[in-house]
Amino acid sequence: MQDFILNEHDLAFKDNDFWMGEADQQHLELILLSHKGAFKEYPILGVGITDYIKSPEVISRLRLENEISKQMEYDNFFIKDIDVNDLTNINIDGTYNDQ
Repeated sequence: MQDFILNEHDLAFKDNDFWMGEADQQHLELILLSHKGAFKEYPILGVGITDYIKSPEVISRLRLENEISKQMEYDNFFIKDIDVNDLTNINIDGTYNDQ
């Protein structure tokens, strides 16, 4: 999915213009890091992964996997496979559905 590319703090620029590019990974990261209410237009979007990382129990991992699946589906992302066994390296395989 093409979208604006962000750097650490703001919109990224390339050749004195907004940088547009493939942003699927960026979208996933933003959804994982954001808490519900962070996106004013979509107040139920956001995983809040930092809350789950503090609690590495098996039940928390199952809840995290379920929450990621729900939030990605809400963002029109089809998940083929998800692995949350290593909380420092979560793997999500999938694609955005064509609109």
